[in-house]
Amino acid sequence: MSDGAMILIIFASIALLGGGTTALVLLLVNSSRKRKMREYTSMTTGTIVRRRNGGLEHPTVVWVRYEVDGVEYECHESVRLASKAIKLGPVPIGQEKVEKIPSEVGYTVRVAYLPTDPSKAILADNQGIMNV
Repeated sequence: MSDGAMILIIFASIALLGGGTTALVLLLVNSSRKRKMREYTSMTTGTIVRRRNGGLEHPTVVWVRYEVDGVEYECHESVRLASKAIKLGPVPIGQEKVEKIPSEVGYTVRVAYLPTDPSKAILADNQGIMNV
């Protein structure tokens, strides 16, 4: 086998390994979220009581306080993002990241929780993969 072919095989293996690992992680995160949405069937509303800004390298995290049967609970979650096209007239010239849910302190968000254990909850409208 020539040196060029061997180098090509090595670089292809590295690319597939990295891409495969990334795809596996994204698949696991997405399936975990879908499972929770199926199990956490009870809904209530909660209020954002704290926010930690993430910046470029870390996700923004919000803490939400909600009440079930007179008992207060709190959960926290990183805010998911969606891409939105920036257009100059009809022509797309870029994209920006937009939060899936409002993340300012005082805003109200929907909370899905486990009926048998209301302390386990997720933010119902905070769906997606991207958070940085």
